Formats: sequence, structure tokens, C-alpha cells
Amino acid sequence: MSIPGPVAKSFDAVVATAADSPLYVQILTVLILLGAGALYFRVLGSKGTRFPSKSVK
Repeated sequence: MSIPGPVAKSFDAVVATAADSPLYVQILTVLILLGAGALYFRVLGSKGTRFPSKSVK
């Protein structure tokens, strides 16, 4: 499966930009993305459906 042309060009541009960034910028980006992901799943988890516990008879 190949990537469509415009998407491949955008992907190549992002990879080239990331490869030319200093190490501290890459680390900062990873930390920001991890924090955003944790926050997203925390919010998503709080809005999930709650099921009552089933009592065992």
C-alpha cells in the first residue's frame, strides 16, 4: 500500500524538519505530545459509560 502523493510530500517535509531540529526541541515535542495524550485519555476516561458492579449471589 503506497501513500498518496500530497500526503507523502507532507510527511517528507515533517520528517525533514524533525530531523534538522536540535535534540532539546525533539525531546520537548515528545514530552508535550505525551502530556497531551495523557490529558486526552484522562478527559475521555471521565466521560466513559459507567456500569454498576454486578453483585455475586
